Amino acid sequence: MAPTLIPLLRLCWLPVASFFAGVLNTIAGGGSFLSLPALLATTTVAGVGAVSAQATNTVALWPGQLTSLVAFRKQLQTYRWELLPLGLASGAGGWLGGFLLLHTGNRRFREMLPWLLLFAAVMFVLSFPLGRWLANLSNGRRYNTALLIGMFVVSVYVGYFGAGGGFLVMALFGFCGIHDMHEMNALKVLTAAVSIGIPSISFIIAGRVQWRFCLIMTILAAIGGYLGAHYSRKVNQRAMRWVVVVIGFLTAGYFFLQHP
Repeated sequence: MAPTLIPLLRLCWLPVASFFAGVLNTIAGGGSFLSLPALLATTTVAGVGAVSAQATNTVALWPGQLTSLVAFRKQLQTYRWELLPLGLASGAGGWLGGFLLLHTGNRRFREMLPWLLLFAAVMFVLSFPLGRWLANLSNGRRYNTALLIGMFVVSVYVGYFGAGGGFLVMALFGFCGIHDMHEMNALKVLTAAVSIGIPSISFIIAGRVQWRFCLIMTILAAIGGYLGAHYSRKVNQRAMRWVVVVIGFLTAGYFFLQHP
């Protein structure tokens, strides 16, 4: 029973993780905590490098952001051309992050991975008090220049690794005077679609995407992203964020044990 069950679980792990990664990315962020370890476990057996796995994970989760964007289209209609500078800052930062990833060796990325996961998990925890503190600091005023500069910096991280980037974006919105939760979620999905999409194109052109794994991940993450956006108002987002925090620390701990 056990020898048959283990390969079956490995086969199911990646599709299931991809679906829930799409859901989490829309509701609370942190979908890579689920999808990246599952993909690394699968691709390592196939002899695929860690950088290609990260690139594949980024491309696979991108459509989930696009389907979420469709679900939030009504909230974004009032912005129109005001979205262009924000999109440009997100795209430029995302491209730079993707460029840096492509120029990182597989061994170096493996060594950095536990620390990146730990950083993302810590940012999830700090985002609760940090977001409130930054929102109070803004005094209700909007800082458009700070928003664009901050979005570029955060998008570099998103293009390189991504996990926890959504919370960094939400904290940035709070500091810059954007406080409506639905408005913040809609803008977060928009910036993620761009900051993930631009490096995804770079990864595809560079031939670093493992399509045999990416396609199934793409489909399931897109379905999860749409459903997550559709039901996001009915879910206790605070509880979901703490679930992500626990997953994040467990994942970071696992990779620290793998690479002491």
